[in-house]
Amino acid sequence: MRFSIVTPVRNGMPWLPESMASVARQLSDVEVEHIVLDGGSTDGSREWLREHSGKHVTLIFEPDDGQTDALVRGFASASGDIFGWLNADDILEPGTLLRIAQECEAHPDAAIVSGGALLIGPSGAIVGAIPTPPASNLKELLAHPHNLAQPSTFFPAAFYRSAGGLDRSLDLAMDVDLWLRLAALGAIVTVPDVVMSRFRIHPSAKSVSRATAAVREDLLVRRKHGLSLGSTAGLVLLRAAYLRPIKWRVRSSARRLLRRTRAVSSRS
Repeated sequence: MRFSIVTPVRNGMPWLPESMASVARQLSDVEVEHIVLDGGSTDGSREWLREHSGKHVTLIFEPDDGQTDALVRGFASASGDIFGWLNADDILEPGTLLRIAQECEAHPDAAIVSGGALLIGPSGAIVGAIPTPPASNLKELLAHPHNLAQPSTFFPAAFYRSAGGLDRSLDLAMDVDLWLRLAALGAIVTVPDVVMSRFRIHPSAKSVSRATAAVREDLLVRRKHGLSLGSTAGLVLLRAAYLRPIKWRVRSSARRLLRRTRAVSSRS
């Protein structure tokens, strides 16, 4: 069983070396091709990749239209049996791909195999966790408010192609859309007792800098797949996408007004 791991890069330093090493460590357990696409880094990522990439790595240096476009290009050139992607700031845990291979062999009807993930900060300190949702089919996955951990989620190449691949029009919830389309084709196998990756949270990450937009796109994607706004997941996402930002803006405005009022009072 051969794995294809795709990594899109755009100024991946200083975390790129650790991410690359975490894929290389899997080679003692399984066969891996690592396809790395750099769309125009200017921080030394390209130079580092040229000097340190192993024989299992395919480097593609060409412009792209963003992360999703780079991923689509990477998977189009992949030759493995099982696909997954790892962003340049995330890390695979040792033994992850071996466990995925075992689960795929045990569940040949699985369109998705996913485990848990740890949330880490810029320095690598653990700040939280992403558990696996209790889902084994499309209906359950759609209804659960929390998504599968992207770097801990893998899928057979044949299912990916049958599902039509990633949607280039999506920039933030393209993983959610893919999970739902895959779940319509086969089973979801979750491994709740195994941490398979570390997902890094930092200010420049899209999940942080565009958090509200990400939730809104998540909601739109789920609606396209049949999510009811009155369901638990629908209400949770509505609050996060629209009500919480409004409350934050109101509170910020109130604090600013209070500071100005106090400043005027102190001068009078």
